[in-house]
Amino acid sequence: MAGGIICSAITPHTPRMGVEAGAPEFLRGVIEGSKRFGKHLQALKPELIVLHSAHWVCTFNWYVACHALHKGMCVADEAPDLISGLPYERPGDPEFGNLLTDQVKSLGVPCNRNESPHYHWDYGAYVPLQYIDPAQRIPVVLLSTVLSASLEECVAVGGAVATTAEKLGRRVAFISSCALSHNLVRGPGVWPSEARQRMDREFIALLVSGNVTEAKVRLHDYTSAVVAEMGGRNVATMLGTLNDKGAQRFRGEQHGAYGPSSGSGNTSISVWPTA
Repeated sequence: MAGGIICSAITPHTPRMGVEAGAPEFLRGVIEGSKRFGKHLQALKPELIVLHSAHWVCTFNWYVACHALHKGMCVADEAPDLISGLPYERPGDPEFGNLLTDQVKSLGVPCNRNESPHYHWDYGAYVPLQYIDPAQRIPVVLLSTVLSASLEECVAVGGAVATTAEKLGRRVAFISSCALSHNLVRGPGVWPSEARQRMDREFIALLVSGNVTEAKVRLHDYTSAVVAEMGGRNVATMLGTLNDKGAQRFRGEQHGAYGPSSGSGNTSISVWPTA
C-alpha cells in the first residue's frame, strides 16, 4: 500500500497507566496490550500517527496541531498526583496538519490550526504514545474532540483524515485515544456493569472480524448504551477513517486484555485494510 490509512485503532489512556511502575495490577494486561499494539503498528511502518484524544476537548471548532515539534511536560489536570509532569519530545508534520485542516473545512465543518508554542499535551495524547512508540520517532499530528460535533460529523472528519493521507501519499496510522464504556464511578478497580462489558465485547468482536459496515450501523445504539467516552465521538472518527463503500476488506485484532478503570472498559483494538 502506498499512501493512506494503514491502520486505525482505539487504545486507552487512563492516567493510572501514566507511570508504568506505579500502575495497579488490574491494568497490567491492558498495558501489555498497548505495548503489543505498538509492536504491531511499528511492523506496518507508518510514516505518521494521527492521534484523536478524548482529552483535548473543544466546544465548537475542530483543531489540528500543526507543530513541527511537540515538546513539553504532560500534567494530568484532573489527576496531577498520577501524572505530575512527564516530558515528551516528538516530531510533528505541519504539511499534513495544514492540509487536514483545509480538508475538514472543505466539508463545511469549522476547523482551525493550532500552532501555539505554549500548547501542551493532555494525557490522552501522552499516555498511549509512550507505550506505542517509546522511542518517540514517528511524527504525530493531534486532533481535538469537539462537543458540538455529531457522530456523523466525526465519521466525516475521519474520512477527511483518510483523504489527506491519500493526497500526500503518507502511510498513516490513526489512533483514537479513548475508553469504550465510560460510566465513571469512584473506585479505581471498578468494572463496567456486566451488560456494558458484554456490549463492549460484542463491539470489539465486530472490529476484530473486520465488519466495519456493521460497526457503523450499530454506532449510535452502542455508544449510547455503554455511555461511551465523549459520547462515542472518538470511536466514530476512527470508523470514519475506514472506507467500507467499495471492495476494500478489513481485518482486526484485540491486543492484550480488556480491563477496568473507575467503571470504564479499556483495551487496544486495531483494524487494517487487507491486500
